Amino acid sequence: MAGVETLADVPESRENDDSDLTQSEKTERVVKLPLTRIKHIMKMDPDVTLASQDAVVMIAKATELFIQEISKEAYIFTSQSKRKTVQRKDLGTLES
Repeated sequence: MAGVETLADVPESRENDDSDLTQSEKTERVVKLPLTRIKHIMKMDPDVTLASQDAVVMIAKATELFIQEISKEAYIFTSQSKRKTVQRKDLGTLES
């Protein structure tokens, strides 16, 4: 495949070079959920007046991991039922 750069082709110095990225760009790579929306949801709680950027990122990462685990468990129920599509009932069968 011409024009496709693999990880082996990338020089080591370029692999770990994050100096030209801003803090928000580094954060965007860590989490995929929208941080502003998460911060807004956090501020809906009357007990929360300020939410630091680190707290928002940690909540976002925890939420992503939670969704990932629920998805894995739901997929197990789906595959046991010999189906390819996860349905609402698969999510309902999950135990805490």
